[in-house]
Amino acid sequence: MLFPRKPIAPGDHFRAAGRLRDARPPRHGLAKSRKPSIERPMTSPAPAMSGQDTAPPFQKRRRARARPALMLAGLKLLAVRPVDSLTIDEIVEAAGVAKGSFFYHFADKKSFAREIAAQVRVDVEATIDQVNAGVTDPALRVARGIGQFMLFALQEPDKAAVVLNSDWRSADPRHALNAGLRADLQLGLQSGRFDCPDIDAAMLTLIGVTNLLIGKILFDQPRPDQARLLFTSVLTFAFRGLGVTPAEAGALLEATAAQILPDDGVRLPA
Repeated sequence: MLFPRKPIAPGDHFRAAGRLRDARPPRHGLAKSRKPSIERPMTSPAPAMSGQDTAPPFQKRRRARARPALMLAGLKLLAVRPVDSLTIDEIVEAAGVAKGSFFYHFADKKSFAREIAAQVRVDVEATIDQVNAGVTDPALRVARGIGQFMLFALQEPDKAAVVLNSDWRSADPRHALNAGLRADLQLGLQSGRFDCPDIDAAMLTLIGVTNLLIGKILFDQPRPDQARLLFTSVLTFAFRGLGVTPAEAGALLEATAAQILPDDGVRLPA
């Protein structure tokens, strides 16, 4: 039996299309009923440890052993090669430590080299303090300090090469490692022993002369008597810039060379 078709009034087909659209299932991810949100308690971030090392004890012991091993390996490598030619892999291999241990102690190769050179300088400066203990003449203190650097280059050329090649920043007159030289020069100016218009210029001159003397010893490997003659002749000119007469400087430097530098029985000319 056929049912009579109900005529569609104008506009009904638009309403029918809307009903069909509403009846369609929702697309994936759209028009889904939202689940009620669950309120979670607010948690504050964990406080910073303020540099506190929370590593296990065995890891702390391993780190403590790594640093001196790296410093020793670096000292040997830097004595024969500039830091730019070294790789971190070569350094850690020579030290026998993991690569992560290197970066735990040092930021990069250059800071590694500077720290090694600075440690050597600290040791030399400590020796100079001992040599100058009780010495009140500023000119004699400066001479003995430079003489100690020359002796250091003669006795420990590998360490001297590291200082000479790895830390040019220490040539700055205001560098902390040059505080002893600055104090001696200031004392000489205050007492009238020295006469120089610019203390920074005097420091640059003496630091430069010291580095040149170290380099001369490393490259020429002079005999002890030659080193003494080099010390006396070069510093006689440097001391003239401080207002010390050549005759007085010669006598003072000859006595210093005889006392500090190795003596093989050769007498320097007066």
